[in-house]
Amino acid sequence: MKDITLNQISFEEFLLFQRAQDPLKDLDDVSEDVSKIIKDVKRNGDSALLKYTEKFDKLKISSVEELSFDKKDMESAFNSIDEEIKLSLGHLKERIHSFHESVPQQDWESHDEIFEKFGQISRPIRRVGLYAPGGNAIYPSSVLMTSVLAKMSGVKEILLSFPPSHKELLELMLASAYIGEVDEVVCLGGAQSIAAMTYGTESIKKVDKIFGPGNHYVAEAKRQVFGIVGIDGLTGPSEVMIIADESADNKMLALDLIAQAEHGPNSTCILVLINSNKNKEVQKEINNCFHHLKFGENSNAYYSLEKYGKIVNVGSFKEAKDICNEFNPEHLQIVLSSYENINLKELYAGAIFLGQNNSAVLGDYCAGPSHVIPTNGATKFSSQLTIQDFFVNSSFTQVKNSRSKKFEKVLKTSRFIAKQEGLMAHAEAVESRIKKLFNR
Repeated sequence: MKDITLNQISFEEFLLFQRAQDPLKDLDDVSEDVSKIIKDVKRNGDSALLKYTEKFDKLKISSVEELSFDKKDMESAFNSIDEEIKLSLGHLKERIHSFHESVPQQDWESHDEIFEKFGQISRPIRRVGLYAPGGNAIYPSSVLMTSVLAKMSGVKEILLSFPPSHKELLELMLASAYIGEVDEVVCLGGAQSIAAMTYGTESIKKVDKIFGPGNHYVAEAKRQVFGIVGIDGLTGPSEVMIIADESADNKMLALDLIAQAEHGPNSTCILVLINSNKNKEVQKEINNCFHHLKFGENSNAYYSLEKYGKIVNVGSFKEAKDICNEFNPEHLQIVLSSYENINLKELYAGAIFLGQNNSAVLGDYCAGPSHVIPTNGATKFSSQLTIQDFFVNSSFTQVKNSRSKKFEKVLKTSRFIAKQEGLMAHAEAVESRIKKLFNR
């Protein structure tokens, strides 16, 4: 196997490169194909799903019911899996639950001299659709990263969708759904799955919001149906940025880069070295690890690091911070000799991992936070999935003393602004209250 050589660039070169990127190019490239699939499923329902299942999954069936599973099926699958798998997935569920039970509740109420009470009420979304990647690979962790939060939130109906797979992988995914307390499962993948959950078909009841990561076809489908249903975000290929200094362990750096690279051939892995000349040592460790792992040139990790892997040399943590905030990574690891002067609020990244013995790999599994995190720079305006995403909120107000001078001022100010904006019915609606309450 030819040794991997990560692209080595300077601080200035990285900024120029990053600012020239189009984060949604991969989605735009499949937009037309995805649109056709969505329209077909919307128009033809189950028959379109059967067609795409045969086309993309090479599975010929006569009805969507053959791809559908209920709670009894999930329980049966759970009972059939190895005890160690049960314990491991159970521990993962506990860690997710432990982290999110500390998330603050969103209901609040207050009052002032005008309003007897005002505030916000939250209630869980009634029906959600969860998507988990599948097919040749299996991601039971993705099932739990969404379903546990949905159940904790009090969602009444949870539908899980993932691509068809062979019997052993299917049973593991169904067992994970049982642990996550999912209500129903359908084995559908890709854009056709997103379309079915959005519009509903003869066999599938539509949902109110869709969650979960997928490939660029899934992400583009979510982008196109947003507004008809809610979505958690557009999650693309995995990303990790590691900011490190001379104190960092070279082998751990290498393995953490490879770990995220193995997610897919388009994963982006960037090592930012502060005042360090360990470029060659890290490159050597990466190649040693590839030989140990028996990863060849056809592996996701090799292709990803060869094409998208970078080492950026900077002279200060400030420059490293600037690179982070230009790239806005999904995962940010920080491995330094001292963390005293780091303000995490100045770093725009999805999930942050501090310390040599911490890792984005733990974020993928048992750290506790959900591993459903925005990519493609979206962490500058959106956040990783939390329990709060499964709620919808409403404000409320109730007037305390309708004849107080302060309430009269609220009415008069509202009337004035309405007139300034040319909304005369608004102004008249307020005027009628002023006349009734204050006789003027």
